[in-house]
Amino acid sequence: MEIKHPEWLQIESDNQTLYGYNQGWYKTSFQRTRGCGPTTAAMLLLYLNMRETESLPYQSHSISAITKVLEDVWNFVTPGWLLGLNSTGKFCKGMEVLLGQYGLRWKCRELSLSVFKFKRPSLSQVVKFLEDGIASDCPIAFLNLHKGRVTVLESWHWIVLVSLSYDVSQNCYMATCYDGGLLITFDLGLWLETTRLGGGFVYVTKE
Repeated sequence: MEIKHPEWLQIESDNQTLYGYNQGWYKTSFQRTRGCGPTTAAMLLLYLNMRETESLPYQSHSISAITKVLEDVWNFVTPGWLLGLNSTGKFCKGMEVLLGQYGLRWKCRELSLSVFKFKRPSLSQVVKFLEDGIASDCPIAFLNLHKGRVTVLESWHWIVLVSLSYDVSQNCYMATCYDGGLLITFDLGLWLETTRLGGGFVYVTKE
């Protein structure tokens, strides 16, 4: 399964394809070191904005236009000084304030994964949540507080999930994400089993 238009979140720059936006486009060093959450939020919003005929006053035709969106989103989805944006609840709270500001009846759907493994949803429950989001044509924000044994991931980081597939030969679900211009694919079950701190998933959809 894949969102219908992953190319909407791809940018051509210097003869190469960038997969997703980069928190390095923020103006200040503080924003650049803590801006993965609002950068991810901007990707979700701009995708829906294209799908829903520009409901937001946002443009995504260039890096400079996207940078303006990043700055606006930061005002709502704002990382803290110490822990950044370290929960799906904080992410959704900021998003809902932003959506209310623009008079949109879009809603966050979230699935939080506790630091305590026995409290976490099962792999099948996580897959169901992700499949529901992708089937609704919504990119999904992924908060990874600890990467576990998945070496391609970065701990304490938000990225955007665009597709999910089942690899029969490996007997595992493979998630594909955009992260700061890079395309990465990883074993979802391995992450869920080995992450020490959990994290969660969020997508934004029309009510």
